[in-house]
Amino acid sequence: MIRLSALDCKLKNTILSIRILFRQSLEQSPLFLLVCPFCGAKGTCKKRGSYDRSLVTFPDGKPEVLRLKIPRVQCPCGKSHALLPDFIVPYLSYSLPMILLILSDYFNRRLTILGICEKYMVSPPLIYRFKKMFLIHKKQWLGVLRDMEMAAFSFMDELLTASYSLFMDDFLRLTTYSFLQPHKNPANCERPRFGPADARPLCHDL
Repeated sequence: MIRLSALDCKLKNTILSIRILFRQSLEQSPLFLLVCPFCGAKGTCKKRGSYDRSLVTFPDGKPEVLRLKIPRVQCPCGKSHALLPDFIVPYLSYSLPMILLILSDYFNRRLTILGICEKYMVSPPLIYRFKKMFLIHKKQWLGVLRDMEMAAFSFMDELLTASYSLFMDDFLRLTTYSFLQPHKNPANCERPRFGPADARPLCHDL
């Protein structure tokens, strides 16, 4: 998996649709700029098909299911990677902006659980699942002491008012997986046998 920066602006100021952000993220990431997260080689990846992926978004105040065609590339080292923009959370069918909207309403107590379910057409277990991952990753990012000092709604506000792409890149380097990603793909987390000494293996999940 290679993450592409699409949310390099404040999420609160994002007015473009997910389709436009998706197209722009691909246009801004030509193959010669891509770095293989397994061996560290730059500009060596070649196109290798694509796959369809469903993504639930929340434009105009109502849920909408998009069908996106996710490109795949392959590096000469043998590893293939999906090109996944940062508004897609691996293994989740909901877009990152929609998840953060749900959590923002929850942590700021704008709506009851029932109200959130009705607004976003989601279930209570899903809301609590998002909440659990958010709090786990908040603690990983801030550390135990800062995590205790910073309320969840304050951390949420920081995410919504800063450049999310920069945060995602730093979080990925720290943890080797994406923010709010529920689990890794252990089959693809093996260390490279060849490549730069400082190449850091990432989990190539979807």
